[in-house]
Amino acid sequence: MLALLAGASAGVIAGLLMAPDTGEQTRTGIKKWANKLSKDLEKNLQTGLDEIKNMSSDAMNKMGGMMDDAKKATAGAAGKSSSTGSTGSSTGSNTGTSTGGSTVTNV
Repeated sequence: MLALLAGASAGVIAGLLMAPDTGEQTRTGIKKWANKLSKDLEKNLQTGLDEIKNMSSDAMNKMGGMMDDAKKATAGAAGKSSSTGSTGSSTGSNTGTSTGGSTVTNV
């Protein structure tokens, strides 16, 4: 893209300098062209900056939402793990239960 712009600029300048106009007319034409190019570049840069700001803002909003979700998930997990375990009395009987190949014995 930049090479295309540079090539077009060089072509315009060469064309203006070789034109049969007087020096003053040529300089006036170059000034007008340079001013137009400057305004176009400024407009394109501003548009690009606005797009970057919007994308950055969107990304920050998504990150904020993810952070809120993570905080809620950790708070929920912390609430579940803080529940008290049950205490029971041992009656002296052992009961074996098979779960997936491992035996659980209650004492």
